[in-house]
Amino acid sequence: MNTHYFTHLYFIKHYGSLCFILLSMSFSLRAATELDEFEAAPSIISEYRIGILAHGVGPIDSRKENGVDLNLEVLFNSPQFLSRIASPRPSIGTSINTRGYTSFIHSGLMWDFDITESFFTSLDLGVSVHDGNSSTTPDSKGRTTLGCWWLFHESLEVGLRIKTHVAVSVFWEHFSHADICSDRNTGMDNSGLRLHYKF
Repeated sequence: MNTHYFTHLYFIKHYGSLCFILLSMSFSLRAATELDEFEAAPSIISEYRIGILAHGVGPIDSRKENGVDLNLEVLFNSPQFLSRIASPRPSIGTSINTRGYTSFIHSGLMWDFDITESFFTSLDLGVSVHDGNSSTTPDSKGRTTLGCWWLFHESLEVGLRIKTHVAVSVFWEHFSHADICSDRNTGMDNSGLRLHYKF
């Protein structure tokens, strides 16, 4: 068998399911927005954001790891007691690497700011855990030495509303422990595009 066969097989194995999930969710969101009477999600959930990210790519990253990440974030309606700090929405999300490098689960608070009627920006601050190298020395898998099992998580995105419920955005996230956990604070960035659906 020629090398093209193995190249296609590798691509399907590692990225086929990822592409299928994103396409399925995109079509589902599009169909939902075209319904005249769409039933909203339970009131606790405010928004879903999904995306494809370039792993280890950003202004602060060491670029030791690579690959593609599947990103998913769920935002909840802001409780009344957070109104004193501009009513951020609680969030929980994940960035899953498709090449066996570091994946993250994070939780925090997200603030949204309107730039114009169509453009907006979002800032998320929180904490995360990961399945990567939490030590201060290199491991056998060549993963980034993050120096701690937990990390702060910050993200920034700039988006465009294309329908009442739907938006797209350019997204960047950063993970590090700010030299609190150990003397090794390499950190990691992921950057990419996200699709939003707001209830």
